[in-house]
Amino acid sequence: MTIIGIGIVVVLSSFYEKSWTYNWNGIRQQIKDSLKVAEYGGISSGVVGISAKRPKQFDRRMWIMKNATQSELLKLTEYPNATIKTIAYEGLIRKPEFENKTDLILKAISDTEYPISYQSGCVGTTMNISEYLVDFVLYIDDKSPPPPIGFENDFGLSENERNKILVEYRKVPSLWK
Repeated sequence: MTIIGIGIVVVLSSFYEKSWTYNWNGIRQQIKDSLKVAEYGGISSGVVGISAKRPKQFDRRMWIMKNATQSELLKLTEYPNATIKTIAYEGLIRKPEFENKTDLILKAISDTEYPISYQSGCVGTTMNISEYLVDFVLYIDDKSPPPPIGFENDFGLSENERNKILVEYRKVPSLWK
């Protein structure tokens, strides 16, 4: 009986995921359902690849960012999965009424436990959450890809805040550059 008990504990601990014990209080069911579908899909730029269709993951991410409240997104920055954390960080950055963007971005820079999978067209890569945010959302690093045509940085960050973010950002080793 003891051997069977030890075997069960070993097997369960080998497959344990932190998300199993995440506290979903304060997250509405429709947001939770969308997040559970998005969890393992990575982040998509929405660029059309060989299939000539925009990935559903892009539309799902946009829906979550638009429909989740600030409090839900703040709580989701603690979820133990890079895709969900990235959606939460980006959603808060894009909300004009959210005021602590600099502190949030600095938190994202230090959040390196989970790398994200980023897909743009037929090309995919792995990167830190902060690399995605700085290089593909904010476009504030001089080594970032060029922003889309017509892009305006309307996230409300001052030049001093951008510089503070870049100083911390450059301290973290890159996963993709």
